[in-house]
Amino acid sequence: MTFCLADAASMRLLASRLDAAAEEISRLQGASVAVGLPLTASPELAHYEGPLRNLVEWCHSSAAEIRRRAAVAAQADLIGWNPTGDNAAYDALMTAAAGGLDDQLAAFDALGAEGDAAAFFAALSSVQALGVALARAAQVGARAGVPFELRFAANRQLVRQAHAEALRVGDKATAARYAELLNPDRQLLLFDPRGLGKIAEVKGDLATAKNVAILVPGTGNSLMNYVGGSEEILEAVHKGAIGLSADTATILWMGAPLPQGLGAAVFDLQADRGAPQLRTFVGDLRIAPEVRTTLIGHSYGSVVTGHAVKAGLRADNLIAVASPGWGVESADELNAPETKLFAMRHQGDIIKLVPTADETLGMFVPLPDSIAGHGEDPVYMSGVQRLSSGSEAHPVFGIDMNAHSDYFGGSQAGRLARLNLARVIVGDDYETYEEARAAL
Repeated sequence: MTFCLADAASMRLLASRLDAAAEEISRLQGASVAVGLPLTASPELAHYEGPLRNLVEWCHSSAAEIRRRAAVAAQADLIGWNPTGDNAAYDALMTAAAGGLDDQLAAFDALGAEGDAAAFFAALSSVQALGVALARAAQVGARAGVPFELRFAANRQLVRQAHAEALRVGDKATAARYAELLNPDRQLLLFDPRGLGKIAEVKGDLATAKNVAILVPGTGNSLMNYVGGSEEILEAVHKGAIGLSADTATILWMGAPLPQGLGAAVFDLQADRGAPQLRTFVGDLRIAPEVRTTLIGHSYGSVVTGHAVKAGLRADNLIAVASPGWGVESADELNAPETKLFAMRHQGDIIKLVPTADETLGMFVPLPDSIAGHGEDPVYMSGVQRLSSGSEAHPVFGIDMNAHSDYFGGSQAGRLARLNLARVIVGDDYETYEEARAAL
């Protein structure tokens, strides 16, 4: 059955009318049609019992199908039809709502979680592919093998849904944040508003990039403060990298909850949980082997990246910025002999004064390394090159309360730190801490 209706509201109205008709037929027949009992009316009407029962079943099944289509049409309503703009997404969803993509949607559903999404979408026309991606946004947005442009479209649709829900409940602040994420320039590889939220955003052309950097931010970051917060780190690092090589894509990943306070940050729990998700996310990007990849963790984000590399994530470069540790006592424990290891820390960063949990709580309660503490400081670890952060002229023993977040621009030292990170990302000559100290 194919329907072509104006909008979701019309579909829902028709579905309710069909259900009402079925109920009225059943009522008039004394419920006999619904339960298959003989009609109580005259014998002349007995032969109508079967057709009426079939009609009731048809009304209910048709109503259910129309509601399924109405749910798809409601997704089109979130986009709206623009009389002067690009209506490709709206038209694709309305085609799906009208039944024009039934075969393709059924085939996608039949793939299951392990099916070859790349081959599936490659066999579709552009309209079909977009319609399936939008109609199944929750399944497509983070799926391996789906073309990046379709993942962007699917995650944009998920943001539209979250934005509409925020407006429905009167949460204007959240709606305003999601409205920012609907900017046409945004490219989201992951979006989930539940709990602390999940997001991954990319700058640049990931499909053609020769250099790819993946950033993981630290304690206190969540979807709630992403806009105007860690998104600025993404923008700053990407700007620095493309200044050296335009063939660069930069991703910020928050695909697992981060500690929201310093107390939770001394424990490995969220790094242990987040590491497999980061490894899967990067693996699902299917980056070509010849592309230079750089994994950068800032603060607790470096704990996550360390655990991910130890769990099998492979990158050409691993950089710990303002790190409490990778969760290992030596570089060998990362089990990544082909990965170049770097660490960066400002002279005045207070992170250097933070003891590990096993050094403090361990005096009173034995804490295994797998639970608390983040191992050796990467800047002192053998096999790790310490990068210049631009702060080498500052007092070694001084403390700057702003230093911990100043690696991506802002101060002169922050700009130099960002430049040095960009050099590693694109494969240029970088400056080590020792070289910067010797030049003073």
